[in-house]
Amino acid sequence: MKYTHLSPVQLSSLLTNKTVRYENTSNKSSVTVDAVRTFKIKGIDRVGKHVETGDTFVTAIVQDVDDSGAEKYRNLYVDAIDVIV
Repeated sequence: MKYTHLSPVQLSSLLTNKTVRYENTSNKSSVTVDAVRTFKIKGIDRVGKHVETGDTFVTAIVQDVDDSGAEKYRNLYVDAIDVIV
């Protein structure tokens, strides 16, 4: 399911305090063997669009489930978010 049609406010409301599956196809992960990551989104700092591609992304403070729950900032492309719990 893709969420790019949502406004920044709607997107922030949908994702905040949710656990998401994220497939990172552009970078190799140092934490998981496959490209699939799991993050608990604690808050959204920004919703933006990539200058060159126009892809929508969020800058979020996340709890990285795959990395022992460490909190960190991540830029997550909305098209790569598959599961929201």
